[in-house]
Amino acid sequence: MLHLLEPTCRILALDPLADGVQILPATAFIPASPPPATGADRAWSELHNIGPYIAPLPSFPVVPTRPLLVFGLADVDRTIIVQSLQMRYPAEHSLALVDAADQPTATLRHITLAELATLPDVGTATVLSVAALPIHADVRAFDSVQWVMERLAGPFGCPWDREQTHASLRPFLLEETHETLEALDAENWPDVRDELGDLLLQIAFHAELARQAGHFDMGDVAAAITRKLIRRHPHIFGDVAVSGSAEVLQNWDAIKATERAEQGKTDRPSLLDGVPPTMPPLATAQIIGRKAAKVGFDWPTIDGVWAKVAEELAEVRAASAADQAGEIGDLLFAITNLARWLDVDAESALRTTIAKFRRRFAFIEAAAAAQGREVAALSVEEAEALWNEAKHSEGGKGVGIRR
Repeated sequence: MLHLLEPTCRILALDPLADGVQILPATAFIPASPPPATGADRAWSELHNIGPYIAPLPSFPVVPTRPLLVFGLADVDRTIIVQSLQMRYPAEHSLALVDAADQPTATLRHITLAELATLPDVGTATVLSVAALPIHADVRAFDSVQWVMERLAGPFGCPWDREQTHASLRPFLLEETHETLEALDAENWPDVRDELGDLLLQIAFHAELARQAGHFDMGDVAAAITRKLIRRHPHIFGDVAVSGSAEVLQNWDAIKATERAEQGKTDRPSLLDGVPPTMPPLATAQIIGRKAAKVGFDWPTIDGVWAKVAEELAEVRAASAADQAGEIGDLLFAITNLARWLDVDAESALRTTIAKFRRRFAFIEAAAAAQGREVAALSVEEAEALWNEAKHSEGGKGVGIRR
């Protein structure tokens, strides 16, 4: 490989040291084959019947903002090379091949990234040259998100961005979180991709403000979660054996408690402390019920939960006007416990039903408008008929419109 370096750099007019040229064998882009997994050890995509598991490419081995030379193309499947480069380089990015680099007759030809996979005449002395990307074009990198945010909040940056504070950004973090949840509920994967990007922007924004204030930076954020994941998965990154997901959760809680003790965080006298006060009440109820259940404060079987729901419903029916709000609260809390026992996320279930109701109500509004009428002008029977029409068009069941 080294004997090809000097003639290649001469042909390309590159100075390996001054230009920071990266030199790699083509094998650096080839992923290791994971051992075959069966049963419960299979990957997420197979456990959930999504499709066969596709092993990830190796962590990107180069810095795209510096020139790259790749040797040994004839020894590997170049389709994998293309797939790997596409992780960071655009399809139209400039590539060049130096053919017969060890011969006086060496030649230079320019190609596209897509052409690299199918070129038939790639010899053992062919060297791939990948031009450096401008940093603003390296859009698939986490570092680029950080770079853009540093530019926006830095000297001569965006006036709006430089006016923001951690407090002023809070509503946007909440909004983007809920928009991400909406996209997930709809299983609209292009929207999920975009909303996750918007959510990532909020993380990068807060990290940049913290960096400028001297608190921490984006690297510290990444380090904190990476260390936590490794530390709390000793059955993957250590030698701890577990029998299943229940034992994984037990270990997680035990490790978390140890971490808090080591950090001197002993300010939670109650097991139910630590739930953020800004969390929606339904989600809070689920978490509190789950925390209590972990220490045995729960019904022995689901029959007790059904009975509790029936009891609370009866108390709502019998309550005076002054007591109805409290009884409704008790009923909602009992419902969240029932959802927990049924392994249903109450927040997601309610969001799905709300979305369903909005779709069907919009159907009624459109049908009424087609008749030149308002929904309020429809009789109960007319509204119910339209509701059932909307329901049947979706092929499902759901809440009724009659009160």
